[in-house]
Amino acid sequence: MSVSFNLFTLQDIDAILTIEQLAYKNPWSKAQFTQSLKNPNILAHLIFQDNKVVGYSVALHTPDFTDLLNICIHPQYQHQGLGGQLFHYLLSMADIKAVFIEVRVSNYNALSFYKKLGFKAINLRKKYYSDGEDAKILRFQQAIKQ
Repeated sequence: MSVSFNLFTLQDIDAILTIEQLAYKNPWSKAQFTQSLKNPNILAHLIFQDNKVVGYSVALHTPDFTDLLNICIHPQYQHQGLGGQLFHYLLSMADIKAVFIEVRVSNYNALSFYKKLGFKAINLRKKYYSDGEDAKILRFQQAIKQ
């Protein structure tokens, strides 16, 4: 099985909406993807397995930090290491010092995934989500390159 990556552009939104809706209880809308992809500070990538889109990432990149806004792998392709590959690809695409993400406190699968990647919980945002659920703020600190 071959894995490849490409830029995620406005033309790709319709293709990934199904993945987003299958993977998340509260999926992003087409408008949210469109607004994000129009931002010049967004890093957005697709991951392919055997030439089929199986996931994507959307991150807001600044000189000081990167905020991982959305990372998703199609449910049928999860637990195969693709999410980790996509995250490491993101790290290789820019001079990233630290990555932050907010995760629902009830999303144990995501919390476990980020812990395996080296993220650490640094804070809690009370009632962060529209349904009142709290979010854990996680940080990944990139090793300093010599």
